Amino acid sequence: MSDLADIAGDDPRRLHALRDSLHQLADSPHRELRELARAVLDGEITLRAAVLSSAYAPALGEAFDRFWSHYQQLTPEERQELAATAYDDNPQTSS
Repeated sequence: MSDLADIAGDDPRRLHALRDSLHQLADSPHRELRELARAVLDGEITLRAAVLSSAYAPALGEAFDRFWSHYQQLTPEERQELAATAYDDNPQTSS
């Protein structure tokens, strides 16, 4: 997974967040995203190669479109909170 460290800029917090995101995608209900994440985590393909692959392009495009629609509906404060959680090593869970 050396390209993950490179993509994360050798920042351990970003690398941790990237791996966490891949683990979440590996449990996704979306078959293509699940397959992509597992292949990257298993070292079968680099993340760069996976996201550039035409095999995963439709699923990635749809996921990004859903995220972007959601993001555009957020207030500036909610956007800041979302950005902050990307670097939070100890996210608080609601009880």
